[in-house]
Amino acid sequence: MSEGDSPDGEDGASGASGTDTGGSAKWRCAWCDKPHERNDPPCDNCGHHKFEKAVVPVAPEDPDHEREPVWVCPECGRVHQKNSPPCSRCGNAELERTIPDEADYAEELSGTSYLDLLDARYVVGLAFALVAGTVLVLALLGVITLPGMDSVPGSASEYRGVDLGETEAAFVAEVNDRRAEAGLSEYERNGNVDDAARLYNQGWVSEVAGTGSIPSGERLGRALDGTCGEGVERITPFTESFDEGAAALDSPDALAGALADGYTAEAGGLSETDSDLVGLDVHAGADGNVYATVFVC
Repeated sequence: MSEGDSPDGEDGASGASGTDTGGSAKWRCAWCDKPHERNDPPCDNCGHHKFEKAVVPVAPEDPDHEREPVWVCPECGRVHQKNSPPCSRCGNAELERTIPDEADYAEELSGTSYLDLLDARYVVGLAFALVAGTVLVLALLGVITLPGMDSVPGSASEYRGVDLGETEAAFVAEVNDRRAEAGLSEYERNGNVDDAARLYNQGWVSEVAGTGSIPSGERLGRALDGTCGEGVERITPFTESFDEGAAALDSPDALAGALADGYTAEAGGLSETDSDLVGLDVHAGADGNVYATVFVC
């Protein structure tokens, strides 16, 4: 028996006459899987000398081979693989049988891109994720502040019933009075220096409470926005505590005087410098202390 003969003799009649093939190949090359109508090696594609029976008959490479039909909605053009109306896109009750040709596939493939595969919902979701990620990175870098990120323990408005905004203004006036008495130049309060002092002071309060940290020099520099030129001359953070009924809690002026005492002691006196700008922040901590930071530049 030759290699080209079938053990059961099936290839003799059916292969020669082609009446049993039904337009499909029953043999394939064992090496390259090229379909053949007859068990007649060698393979005309790779030259291999052994064929195998195809488990599922495959269509020969015939230019006249007809593609599987599809069902097209005449209303919206949606293509369906089965005749199962209504149309899944527009609900039309009828579908038309169509045999696609090469031109249909060429047009479909040439006009398809990765963007076509993206559903509008996924595009919106992707855009939202990119924006959210960018905002989060900027917040972590300190460029912007998200809601909730600026929540500092305690109070920025009052300490044991004393208004802290008024206390800050009285503090600058008190320190300038003491400097004038000592023959020193007075400080001018500056908004950018105030912002930097507030950023530092609130970071300090948060760090003590375990909910944040003192900001980096880069963040402080952005707050100053060049106001202090080459840099801040002196940063003086200090804390004081007063019991209920203490004289320092009688008014903003009284609290400012007590804080001026604490500042002078912490700074080692009223220094004689060329600096003329001052910024400060006073904050009531959740621990019952009052925190103050003074920037001079």
